[in-house]
Amino acid sequence: MCGIIGYKGKRNVKDVLISCLQMLEYRGYDSSGLAVIKNNKIRVTKCVGRIENLKEKVSRYDFDNSVCGIAHTRWATHGKVSEENSHPHRVGNVVLVHNGVIENYKEIEDLLIKKYKFKSETDSERICALIDSFYNGNNELEAIEKATSMLKGSYSLGIMFEGKNKIYGIKKDTPLVLGIGNKEFFLASDICALLPYTKEFIILDDNEIVEIGDNFNIYYDGIIIYKKIETADYDVEEAMKNGYEHFMLKEINEQIDISRKLYSKYITNENINDLIIDLDKYKRIDFVGCGSAYNASLVAKYFIDKYCTNGEFYANCYASSEYRYMNHYFDKNVLVVFLSQSGETADTLACLRMCNEEGIDTVAIVNVISSTMAREAKYVLPMLAGPEICVATTKGYFSQSYICSLLVLKVMYKRKIINREELTRILEDFNKLPKYIDEVINKDYKIIADSIYKNKDIYYIGRGIDIYTCYEASLKLKEISYIHSECFASGELKHGPIALISKRTPVIALLSEFSVCEKTINNICEAKARGAKIITIRKESINIDKNLSDYDIVVPLVSEFVQSILIIIACQMLSYEVAKLRKCDIDKPRNLSKSVTVE
Repeated sequence: MCGIIGYKGKRNVKDVLISCLQMLEYRGYDSSGLAVIKNNKIRVTKCVGRIENLKEKVSRYDFDNSVCGIAHTRWATHGKVSEENSHPHRVGNVVLVHNGVIENYKEIEDLLIKKYKFKSETDSERICALIDSFYNGNNELEAIEKATSMLKGSYSLGIMFEGKNKIYGIKKDTPLVLGIGNKEFFLASDICALLPYTKEFIILDDNEIVEIGDNFNIYYDGIIIYKKIETADYDVEEAMKNGYEHFMLKEINEQIDISRKLYSKYITNENINDLIIDLDKYKRIDFVGCGSAYNASLVAKYFIDKYCTNGEFYANCYASSEYRYMNHYFDKNVLVVFLSQSGETADTLACLRMCNEEGIDTVAIVNVISSTMAREAKYVLPMLAGPEICVATTKGYFSQSYICSLLVLKVMYKRKIINREELTRILEDFNKLPKYIDEVINKDYKIIADSIYKNKDIYYIGRGIDIYTCYEASLKLKEISYIHSECFASGELKHGPIALISKRTPVIALLSEFSVCEKTINNICEAKARGAKIITIRKESINIDKNLSDYDIVVPLVSEFVQSILIIIACQMLSYEVAKLRKCDIDKPRNLSKSVTVE
């Protein structure tokens, strides 16, 4: 959940560390810090708050002639947000930055408490002390190996030793990459941090140690190994705002181009191509994800339930944090589909590894094709969304929903639930999505946002697929605006939740399910009779009385397999405008992190 950067080269070390940290700030922004080696001495500087605070603080010091350094931006897991708990941590001759969670840190503390006086509440400082306890001044690799062999949990570590002009890195279950430039080297928890300087990198695997000096070596069990150098396939410009006020707004607009990329990759000659795997040979499909990824999987389950489920084929959706600890019946007829934007989500990755141990076929729907999940799953479906910097996902959810719809459509066509003519007509709507998305984005949401942004509670209702869209819409609103928001199946409103409705309480009703729209309209009337402020977001073929809603958003009529995509984009835009009026930090919501690499 934290961002790590290390640098060894001829540039100004402080400037490189700060600029790379700014690229990683989406991973954590409670506090930050850096450590540099100058004249064989390590200087540590850290502070609470955003990286701008660190930048201002280090401007007071002379870092000229520094040879290398490590830096960190934190998302707190152990200990409150404070300078003492910030990274880097120094114990004895060791300075360290850490991403992950050590489960047995209390045992390590008990082991070392007589030798060391700890200053922080963090598990990270205990790792630092453990390495120092094995260090004799000239055995860096051995000290790291001995210490990490005792750790239970996940970690990426950037390590420096007093008097040694080198950086060491090691990881387990959380990402760490080595960046390779022109006579300069980087250590990072995310490739995007390296893009201003280099596109070449090596992905470190668990328990490999990289030693960075004037050159680099990678060790496994004390032996130097050689690994393939890879090249990033996107530019730093993709991760910049490009004139948009916020990354979220930029990324909502990028859904236009992403829809073109997805169509080009997965649809050939008006047919879903073989890159979309065939679910038909399995009897049970388990979809596993966290947060918005879980919400996207509900799209697939909805359509499988509606069109494909019989005694021999069905689907389930599970939150990753629960799936790992459930009892499972696995056989060759089970496929597990994992959804993760980063491909490093700790809960989801743990489930993937559990399935691999059972010999179950697995699919990863991921955005980062160099991620751990992409490398460990049997099949990979790239999301093609490019870097997503805003912590609250928009285009990531879009890509996952798009791919989930294609997975189901392929089964439906193979099972002759739809014919060639029907498939062609549906795929034509996928082809026209860029135009439809642009139309939805450019509607006026500001007047609606202005009428609801001061409310403390906002509720979403819908039926059928709309309730699943409500899950994501409500999550997006609460993530970036901090307004309490819940969603309910419309028919359940009268079974308790309607007690929450008072005068002017906003109720946002989604209407894309034609077969049940009249029932949803009845539920809207129930809320309106209690004084609710009604906002409807509907497809254009569903007509409502002009007096039913206070505000009405109409999106183009398309196939049901992409209709919910247009509905959620309208919800994304409304949430954005609400958060903007509330002057929230839209791209970096409090307490949240983009890449959740802890369980």
